[in-house]
Amino acid sequence: MTIADVHAHIFPDKLAHKAAVSIGDFYDMTTHHAAAYQELVRQEAQAGISWCLASSAATSPKQAASVNGYIATVVLQDPQLVGMGSLYPTMEDWEPELERIQALGLKGIKIHPDFQNIPIDEPAAVPMYRAIARAGLPVLFHMGDDRYDYSAPERLTNLIRQVPDLIAIAAHFGGWRAWDRSYAHIQPENVFYDTSSSLMYLGKERALDFLDRAGAHRFLFGTDFPMWTPKEEVQRFLDLGLDETTRDRILFGNFEKLFLGGAK
Repeated sequence: MTIADVHAHIFPDKLAHKAAVSIGDFYDMTTHHAAAYQELVRQEAQAGISWCLASSAATSPKQAASVNGYIATVVLQDPQLVGMGSLYPTMEDWEPELERIQALGLKGIKIHPDFQNIPIDEPAAVPMYRAIARAGLPVLFHMGDDRYDYSAPERLTNLIRQVPDLIAIAAHFGGWRAWDRSYAHIQPENVFYDTSSSLMYLGKERALDFLDRAGAHRFLFGTDFPMWTPKEEVQRFLDLGLDETTRDRILFGNFEKLFLGGAK
């Protein structure tokens, strides 16, 4: 059984503890680990996770270059770590930074609308998303929060209407603490979902119903490290009791197709 984690956050060592605390404060909960690369490696190994998609969202235009440089440097140390770049949706110089993301070998873009205070379907960002789509890079969106509207499921649908060839991953079953809206508003077929920060809230029956409604071919496993312990997240997923084919598709097969060039 091969496992890939599509949703993990890392920061430079000097920022790793502070970043984890800040994330926890934002969501009014305690993070379980420092958001450091070496801690991620230890936790993923204990969970039996072989592949990991690592990201960090740029919360201002000037952060994008440093975030992308850091992720690219870490990826060079680990052949089974796949890196996501980040852009600030309304930054003026997104075009050269998108080119740099590709040159660095990063495999997608991480966007966190609630941290960035920019709605997913911000009109000024549509040209950027069109360019990302032309580049063939998936975008991992944080999705959902009952305190904000920036990452509402309906906003992603509106963006996809304008950029129909954009490949998106709607994190947290498509809407953290907005699961009812996400379930009622299944995204277009080129939008994938991840399981991160959701299984402990949804419960088995509700999660299985969601998987059946959206289709297992569109789901990827994620831990949301450092928020949770990867080993526990793997067990939560296995406790769903999926058949082997469906289980393996979500744990690795869909990740392989999107990020490793696996057979379609």
